[in-house]
Amino acid sequence: MFRDIMIGCYRGLRDIELHNLEAVNVLVGDNNSGKTSVLEAIQLFAYRDVPNGITSIARKREARFGLVARNRLQPFDSFLYSFPMYQERHKEIYIEADSDVYGRCKAGARGEVYRDYYDDAELSMSEMNRYDSVCDEDGTICVIRGEYMFEQGRQGNIQEYVFRETQIKPENIDDHNNHVFGGNKKSSIMYLSPMDIYTDKVLTGSLYKGMLVEEKHRLLELMRLFDDRIIGIETAVLYGRATTMIEMESMGLAPISVFGDGIKKILTLASTVVKMRGGVVLIDEFETGIHKRALKYVAQWMFAVARRYDVQIFLTTHSSDAIAALIDAQNECDECISSYRLEHYKDKFFVKYFAGRDLRKLKNERGLDII
Repeated sequence: MFRDIMIGCYRGLRDIELHNLEAVNVLVGDNNSGKTSVLEAIQLFAYRDVPNGITSIARKREARFGLVARNRLQPFDSFLYSFPMYQERHKEIYIEADSDVYGRCKAGARGEVYRDYYDDAELSMSEMNRYDSVCDEDGTICVIRGEYMFEQGRQGNIQEYVFRETQIKPENIDDHNNHVFGGNKKSSIMYLSPMDIYTDKVLTGSLYKGMLVEEKHRLLELMRLFDDRIIGIETAVLYGRATTMIEMESMGLAPISVFGDGIKKILTLASTVVKMRGGVVLIDEFETGIHKRALKYVAQWMFAVARRYDVQIFLTTHSSDAIAALIDAQNECDECISSYRLEHYKDKFFVKYFAGRDLRKLKNERGLDII
């Protein structure tokens, strides 16, 4: 579990500090206030190869906005725009945290952006095929070259990398100088975007694996808020792959794909929390797909299951209904929550911390309305 996180620089964020983190942490603020960027920065601790992590996270952002392939940025541009825009030639990303498991954690990358000319001998065949489409009239292409670091406790590495505009991912160089981490333990962090309830990338047929009987009953009760005809959940093989099926009174089994967003969201959350035992779950736009009358019950269930599996949750919202539901769930479950209001003013981002029971102030205090 993270106790504190400091985002030195990532996208538009600079010197953002989240102190006194709890099992459940709520990020609120207007659109474009940096909530999603905070979740993305935390994801960097899941990637020891930080440059490839930056690229992967940036591509997820484009998928989150539903951009079709022809409208997506090239991998190089996705990587470059992950660095703060106010940095011109010299780029840097840096995040630091204090963790119960690993102690002090650090992740970051820096590099210099320049244009250079490459001949045929320096480029791979696939790069040569892309060269003409990206080079300027003088034959040069854009390059960023630098180093990245990843540190957990007393173990860490510093590695050089280069990313040419003709490449599809960053390339590590001078591997023989790299100090390799000891052990195989990896960060356990998973990000859920609002789009994940419309895909089966997270929700799988192994949903029930490892769940206690009592938790299955509570999950069914929660689903019956959306449709009181639901009597069970099964895993079946449909078209050659495991699929989550919903059992209905007098109707039999039907695949999850035919049901509404609320049920899909609940099962996606359940699948993620059970899978990420002892890890971190990042939920962007918690309220998406859930009717406001069910938000409190979903929050109560999520708090209880997260505690059971020792999962730390970070969630974002800009919905006053979701804030009210979290307040009610917190009161009834006696759950400890930390809340953070993010604000954006004149190209700077600010964060204000609200401890535990002060979450209600975040909703009602004059001048700090959610919407």
